[in-house]
Amino acid sequence: MTEEKNQENRLRIGGQVAAIRNKKGLSIRELAEACGVTAQNITKIEHGKYNVSIDILGKICEALECRIDIVEG
Repeated sequence: MTEEKNQENRLRIGGQVAAIRNKKGLSIRELAEACGVTAQNITKIEHGKYNVSIDILGKICEALECRIDIVEG
């Protein structure tokens, strides 16, 4: 996978995290506290500037009460 594709994926996932967080009315700080990560890391994730591990992404999904789906295509 190219770096360009990796960046595209990070932006897509980060955008989804931000959209769900906003829909639930949570601040970045509130989400960070619920996940046990820093607010700075949540900001980086949402802006596609952080290669988030599956473990942290799982914590974010748990805090947002959503799930990760892998879709072919």
